[in-house]
Amino acid sequence: MGKKLSIVVGGIVLLLAVVIWQLIANLDSIVAGVIEDVGSDVLKTKVSVSGVSIDLGASKAGIGGISIANPKGYSRANIFDLEGIEIDLDISSVGKDVLVINSILVQNPKINYEGDAKGGSNMQTLLNNIESSSSDNSAASGDEDIKLIIKKFELNGAQVQASSEMKPGEPMDIKLPAIRMNDIGKAQGGVTADVVAEKIVKEMVNGVIKAAAKAGVNKVIEEKTKGLLDKLKGSG
Repeated sequence: MGKKLSIVVGGIVLLLAVVIWQLIANLDSIVAGVIEDVGSDVLKTKVSVSGVSIDLGASKAGIGGISIANPKGYSRANIFDLEGIEIDLDISSVGKDVLVINSILVQNPKINYEGDAKGGSNMQTLLNNIESSSSDNSAASGDEDIKLIIKKFELNGAQVQASSEMKPGEPMDIKLPAIRMNDIGKAQGGVTADVVAEKIVKEMVNGVIKAAAKAGVNKVIEEKTKGLLDKLKGSG
């Protein structure tokens, strides 16, 4: 009986070892899939990930690139192209209910701002998508989801190419000030991946909108609208 039991236990241990090995071997693609699924759900536009590399031994991870498609109604160009993302993991938190990430560093991303004839933009549309998905997902979040704490997020050297529908052939290059966020999810004891995505992208979008407004990208739209209103008042 004892021998049979030891064989069964040995078989279970071997099976678990195979499952764990498969998970580790496919961890890069699993993480890429999660980012794509969660990102696309939160932003309501396609998110694509390339080149995920995770080294648990060194507590490091890297993402070759994350591209976020423009919302519907805008050009085929991506709204965000983020390359060479560096991630520093707290290895002691791996496998626990709350995964702690010490830092996420994004260098020199390419950002596409498109103003429309109504005074809106692809950034504002993306922000509206986030707000909408946030209310949709608030009741659906479950306690079984792994929670995250991001100690530091930093985005540097972003170049924004801004264009307006009123002046389609005259894009403007804008330098985006560095974006820094600390202790995302810490106050809540960890937050789910969709909440992390929402917070980070919101901060990025708001930063781009402010930079575009400061550069006067939509000034021509405001002037055109004001002129139209003045004409309507004069004909009334």
